[in-house]
Amino acid sequence: MTTADSAIAATADHAGTVAIVDRDATAETKTLFAKLRDADTIMTGQQHANDYAVSTDEENQGTGSDIYALTGKYPSVWGMDTLSIYGYEGPGIRENDSCDITCQTNNIAILDGKIRQADSLGAMTTLSAHWYNPVSGGSFNDTTKAVDRLLPGGDSQAAINDYLDRIADLANGAKRDDGTLIPIVYRPLHENNGAWFWWGATHATSDEYRELYRYIVDYLTQVKGVHNLLFSYSPNGTFGGDLGTYLETYPGDDYVDVLGYDAYDSGDVNDSSEWVGNVVKDLAAIAKLGEQKGKPVAMTEFGRGSNKMIAEDGNDTDTQWFTRLLNGITADQNARHIAYMMTWADFGGSGSSYATYIPRKGTALGDDYTKYAADPAIALASGRIADYSGTYTAASRVAAARIVAPTEGSREEDGALTVYARVEGTTAGKAWFTVNDDADRHELTADGANGGLYMTGTWQVPSELLANEKATLHLTVETAAGTLTDQTVVVLGTRPEQAADVVDNYDAYVDDAELRASYSVANASSSAIALRANDEAAIKAGATGANALKIDYDFDKAPGYMGASLVLGATRDWSAYDHLNLYLESDGSAHKFVVQLQAGGVTFEAYPLLEQQRSGMVSIPLADFTTAPWDTANKGAVLDSAKLASVSAFSLYLNDGDQDLEPLPNGATRHRTGTIVIDSIHWSAGEPDSGDDDGNGDNGDNGDNGDNGDNDGNDGNDGEGGEGGNGNVPEPGATSSPSADPHPSGTPTPAPATVADSAKRPFTGLVRTGSAVVGLVLVALAAAGIGFGLRYARRRN
Repeated sequence: MTTADSAIAATADHAGTVAIVDRDATAETKTLFAKLRDADTIMTGQQHANDYAVSTDEENQGTGSDIYALTGKYPSVWGMDTLSIYGYEGPGIRENDSCDITCQTNNIAILDGKIRQADSLGAMTTLSAHWYNPVSGGSFNDTTKAVDRLLPGGDSQAAINDYLDRIADLANGAKRDDGTLIPIVYRPLHENNGAWFWWGATHATSDEYRELYRYIVDYLTQVKGVHNLLFSYSPNGTFGGDLGTYLETYPGDDYVDVLGYDAYDSGDVNDSSEWVGNVVKDLAAIAKLGEQKGKPVAMTEFGRGSNKMIAEDGNDTDTQWFTRLLNGITADQNARHIAYMMTWADFGGSGSSYATYIPRKGTALGDDYTKYAADPAIALASGRIADYSGTYTAASRVAAARIVAPTEGSREEDGALTVYARVEGTTAGKAWFTVNDDADRHELTADGANGGLYMTGTWQVPSELLANEKATLHLTVETAAGTLTDQTVVVLGTRPEQAADVVDNYDAYVDDAELRASYSVANASSSAIALRANDEAAIKAGATGANALKIDYDFDKAPGYMGASLVLGATRDWSAYDHLNLYLESDGSAHKFVVQLQAGGVTFEAYPLLEQQRSGMVSIPLADFTTAPWDTANKGAVLDSAKLASVSAFSLYLNDGDQDLEPLPNGATRHRTGTIVIDSIHWSAGEPDSGDDDGNGDNGDNGDNGDNGDNDGNDGNDGEGGEGGNGNVPEPGATSSPSADPHPSGTPTPAPATVADSAKRPFTGLVRTGSAVVGLVLVALAAAGIGFGLRYARRRN
């Protein structure tokens, strides 16, 4: 089979059952699902496949496609983004920094034309969503808290519905000349395990994310009647092949069609072998999961990130990058079954803003891409209209009922609690909920709002129960399929406030669930952090209160780093203090412990030692903080009271010492797994708090930065942060200036040649300070949104 004939072409199996989300999906959409699930070649493509290019018109024969310039064929996957609807990216148009409904309608027509063009050439279209923050009006990197306000009962539902209406218009307008709807893979809320988007880690709990994703699917399919979409879930890698981490926020089989995966290489500039090994490990695990679930698997974004961005002059050292990745994938009996892989856009630019993911023609890396694309395992566009012939039946949906809101672990503070419930796969009769062991029933009835998706009921919480206590809500629904039940736990009352000098003392959380809802763990499962009860010995050594934070690491399972991020709620002013103190139970592992904070737009780090197994207070004077090694723009900056007046993030990392430090003497080895405990993180002025000395290591050892949370680089014009890309990384606390346009209002349109997003670059913020951070990240992100993960110049999805 030649690559020209292997894209969306006819297959031997023209019938069967598909585990598709939308049971009313068009025949063509069901067929696309089956072809992706059963693919024996890997489709390959690019975001903005022929909207942006660094090749000349002569090189690409007027196609506007860098892949065409290298191969003489179009890619089989064409990516586009909802930013184009509002003219923030090509081929959309935005004039005078504004795009009203007429402008949006015109841009949708342009995009639908692109979808028809791709379809006519045998290619498939994917749609990502760099969704401007609907609460603040800022960009997608404005991490002002929003998700909870978009869920049923939230005060910003109109904003999400308006946005989804535009997507429905786009999908319903994607038709062939005979009126046949063209199927599209829609990838909402991607890379949510990173902290660079408002829907990402630390800005929404796992349950909030799941329910927002589900709402998007239900609204488009059930309310708007869109039936030509496949829905893709796509966390960012790598994660050591741990499916528990991958599925941390999984919306469920009834809401996900494509098991996606984004990964960017920001490792060794000369050799990607280690990164490829980690990626293949992840893809193999996801592929096996896909086989079990009957779902297609895809590498929804991949590329070279941050320090490995493709060089503008073509002088790259790792010149077998594409073929090495493909060979690693095809050599694995599971990973080789992925359906497609897509790079980010070639936004171009120059100097530090240069961002491209497909190499130029005539370069060594360009030759390598040509070999990659010519491999029999790769499928380019056939040049003929996509073949969606076949008859497939959607698998039946199992009857189920669930509490949609309030979400698991959320707080109910004002006493008026409304429960939203969703029943699927059957017809609901009587429904009610009870609280804890109280037998009193609170009736639920059909609600005409939100397209009639939910049943609602209310409970006026007695004032005496609003005391920072947990309550379990029990749902019961009598249906044609029998009695269905669900339950969720909420916290009643406000969380106790901590003193102004306290970063965290771990005594305000009612349980592990609330702790994990307040933290985001990177490169590990959320179970890696938990509350630990302080015993008498810990209190005597300096721990305070009832609980401390326990951090478990496993460098064999997830090499390099792990992290957890804490939302502070607002930028903090700690200018009155000159020592940072914390209680530490060291495991004597000699790994690298990094205490990091972002102050005044600069990232500072200090390095308490873990050489000895001990328990006690560590006090770090400001003079022991130095700029993070990767924050070269601020090298030599001094942490002083002026910068402490604006602290936007606080982090703790545990870096793998075997990667970041010198070998231990006498052939000793470091623990690959272990536990450290932290408590009473607070500031003081004057003399350090009682306890051990500062415990700092050599200030000259700046510790490696933790790997970027995503291995992607900046996004391009979309402005994401994660995929690879060159360009300046926005300062952590900086948010875009909102424009006058209400849809979606944010940064001015980036120049076509630059990558405005830091999304596609490695996440050089908290979660990855060094080359490998098994870091514990207590990231204090300002509520206004810090946007660390803007992936540099290129925008990542």
